Amino acid sequence: MTLEIPSAPPRAARAYTEGVTVVMPAFNEEENLAATVEDFLTTLAGMEHRIVVVNDGSPDGTGRVLDELAERYPGRVVAVHHQVNQGYGAAVRTGIATALDQTDMRRILLTDSDGQFRADDLLTFLQVQRDERADGVIGYRKHRADPAMRKVNAWIWTQLSRVLLRTRSRDVDCAYKLLDRKLLDDLTLTGEAAAISPELLAKIGAGHTRIVEHPVNHYPRQHGHQTGASIRVILRSLTSLAGVYRDLVRDGLKWRRTRRALTPADPLLAVVTGLAAVLSVVAAVYYFNQGVVLSYKDAVSHVLIAARVVDSPTAGVAQLGGVWLPLPHVLAVPLVWIEFFYTTGLASSIGSMISFVITVRYLYKIADGMAGTRWAGVAAAAVFALNTNALYLQATPMTESLLFACIAGAVYHVQEWCRTGRYGQIALSSMWTVLATLTRYEGWVLCLAVTCVVGYTALRRWRGYTHIEANLIFFSVIAYSGIAAWCGWNWIIFGHPLYWQVGEYAKPSLWVTDGDQTVGDLVVSAQTYLIAMADDIGYVTLGLAALGVVLYFARHRIHAATLAPYALLGFLPFYVFTLYAGQRPLHVAEIHGDLYNVRFGMVMALGAAVFAGFLVAYVKQARPFLAVAVAATVLAVPGTKTLEEPVAYLNSPGGRIDVGSATWLKENYDGGRVLMQNFGNELVTFQSQLPLGEIIYEGSFRMWEPALEDPVESRVRWIYMRSSKGSEDGVYTSLHGTPVLNENYQLLYQDADRLIYRAIRTEPVR
Repeated sequence: MTLEIPSAPPRAARAYTEGVTVVMPAFNEEENLAATVEDFLTTLAGMEHRIVVVNDGSPDGTGRVLDELAERYPGRVVAVHHQVNQGYGAAVRTGIATALDQTDMRRILLTDSDGQFRADDLLTFLQVQRDERADGVIGYRKHRADPAMRKVNAWIWTQLSRVLLRTRSRDVDCAYKLLDRKLLDDLTLTGEAAAISPELLAKIGAGHTRIVEHPVNHYPRQHGHQTGASIRVILRSLTSLAGVYRDLVRDGLKWRRTRRALTPADPLLAVVTGLAAVLSVVAAVYYFNQGVVLSYKDAVSHVLIAARVVDSPTAGVAQLGGVWLPLPHVLAVPLVWIEFFYTTGLASSIGSMISFVITVRYLYKIADGMAGTRWAGVAAAAVFALNTNALYLQATPMTESLLFACIAGAVYHVQEWCRTGRYGQIALSSMWTVLATLTRYEGWVLCLAVTCVVGYTALRRWRGYTHIEANLIFFSVIAYSGIAAWCGWNWIIFGHPLYWQVGEYAKPSLWVTDGDQTVGDLVVSAQTYLIAMADDIGYVTLGLAALGVVLYFARHRIHAATLAPYALLGFLPFYVFTLYAGQRPLHVAEIHGDLYNVRFGMVMALGAAVFAGFLVAYVKQARPFLAVAVAATVLAVPGTKTLEEPVAYLNSPGGRIDVGSATWLKENYDGGRVLMQNFGNELVTFQSQLPLGEIIYEGSFRMWEPALEDPVESRVRWIYMRSSKGSEDGVYTSLHGTPVLNENYQLLYQDADRLIYRAIRTEPVR
C-alpha cells in the first residue's frame, strides 16, 4: 500500500505546541503494549503529549488492549486500527499521517511498542535537539539487546542502505527518531517492511536540515517474538529498498549522476546485476542464520591468516607468506581487526559476495558475446547464480568466489580484445589474470590459458614476429608479475622460491593419502573429477554445456576472434592431471566413500554456464526454452555438496573432538601464552576464542622453535597438542613425554587425541 501523508495547514494559519506526539506501530504486542504506552504517559506527564498507536491487524489481543488504553486515557492515547495486517511500513505511514492530521505537537517521536525502548531517553533527545538546534535526533543502539544473528542481519541491512541511499546513520533501523514535524509535512513515503526507515532517513536528510545522532538504550524483549528475520520480510524489504532507491534517483534527491544507470545501454544486464546482488545478500543471510558460514576448516584458516596480520606475537605482512596465496587475506585485513567482522567471518565473506555479483555480470557478457544475443547471457548468468553451491561458497570466507570473478573478468576482456583488437581490453585481462594468480593456484592455469589465446590470436592476425612478441610481452608483463612476486616472496621469507610447493606444510603428502585410488590411474582420476563436477553443477547442465561446446566449435572452429571462451575449459585437464599426479586430493562418495574438496569441481561451472547459455540461444523459439533449460539445470543440481562436506566433518568423531576441546579451552582459559600448532587445529584456535596475540604457533617468527625446545623459558602457560596416530602435530612430537613437560605442566584435559596442559604454577606467566 502507498499512502501519501497529508500536508498540514500552512504554518501561518496553524500554531504548533511544544509538546510531543509519540507514534508507535503494534503487531501482536498484547503483552508489551500497555507497559510501553504507560511508560511514555508517565514520563511525559509534565508536558503536552499524545500517544498514537497503530494496531496493524493483530490477530491476538493487541486491539483490545489498545482500546482499553484509549478509554482509560482519553485525549492522551489515540487508537488507530488496520482491519488487516498491512506491514510495518504501512503502520508507520498511518501513524505519521494521524499525528500530522489529529495533533498539533511540533515534535514527533517514532518508536516501537515492544518495550525494547524506554521513555526516559526521550527527555534526553529533547534536550539534545534544543542544544544542537537540530531538526531531528536519530537514535542508535550502542549496546543492542538482540541475538547475534539479528545483529548480523541488521549490520548488513545498514551497510546496504548506506550504499544505496547514502544514509549516514550507523543504525538505520533503530526505532527511536525524534523529528520536527516540518520534516514530515508534504513527505511521501512508500517503503514497505524495514525499507521505510532508510527511506525516511534518506528523504529528510536530502534538504538543508540538521540531523544529529545520539545513543539510545536498548533492552531485551520480554514477551513475544520478532518477525523481522523471516525470509518473507527480508525479501519484501529488499524489494522495497530497491524501489525506494529508484524513486530517489528519479526525483533527483540522490545521486543525480546515477540517473544514467536507470537507462543503461543493456537493461537486461542491469537487471541481472541487481538480482544477483539481492540473491547474494539473501543467501548470505540465510547461511549466517543457519550457522554454517564458517563450517570449512579452510574458511576459518583464511580468517585467521588475515587476523594475524594485525594481531599475533609477530604481527605483520610476513603472516601472509606460506602455502595459500595472499590476495584474499589482503582484502580481508581492512575489516578483520574489528571483532564483529572477525568472529562472524564477514571480513572475508563480503569480498566473496562482491565477487559473486562480478562473476554473474561477466558470465552474462561472455555468453552474450559468444552468441550475439542477450538471452544467452541471461541463461548463463542464471545457471551460475542459481547454483546452490555457488551461493553457499559466496557466503563464506573461502577463496573460490574471488577466483571465479578473476577468471570471468580475464576471459571476457581477452574475448573483447580478440574481437576488437583494443589494447585497453588486453590490459584489463592481464590485470584480472594477475589477481587470479594471487588468489588460487588455478589462476596460474588461467594465466597460461589466456597467454595461449593471446599468442594464437596474434599469430592468426599475422603481422610479423615482432607483432606477436609485442602482444605477448604486453600481456605477460602484468599477468605473470603475481607469480614472480609470490615466488620471490617465498624466497625472501622462507629461503626457497618454491616453498609454497615443497615447504613443511605444503607437501602434497600431507593431504593425499597412501593408496588414493586416483594416484597413477588416469581413468579413475577422470571419473573422480567428472563426478565432482556433476555433484557441483549437475549432469543436466554438463550435458547442455557439452552440446554447447560442440555447437560453438562447429560454428566457429578455432577462430582467433572466438577463441577466448575455450580458456574456461582448461581447468578440466589440469585437475585430472593433479589427481593423477597426487598433487591434489579430491574424494567423491561413489569412489572414495566420502567427500573431500568436492568444491574443486565448481570452477567448471563458469564454462558450463556460458556454453549452456550459448546452446540455449541457438534453439528455435529460445525464450520459452530458456526458462525450461534454466529450471532444468538448477533443479538437477544434486544438493549442496559443498556444504555437505564440511558439515559431515563437524559431525564426525574428529570434528566433535575439535569442538569439544575448543569449548573446554573457551571456558577454562584464564590468560597467558599458549603453545599451539595452527596446522590441523584451525577450528580449535578460532572457536576457543583465544587471543591471537597470545598464541605461539608455527608462523611466530623466532618464537616457535624456542618454545618447542623450552616452553618454560618462552613463558608458555598453556600447551595444546594433537596426538592423532600418524598425524601428530609438532607440539606433541617435540614435547610429549619430555621432562620439561612432565615437571612443569599439568594435564588438565584429554580426549581421544587432544591433550591440554597448563603450567603448574597458577599465576599467569608474564
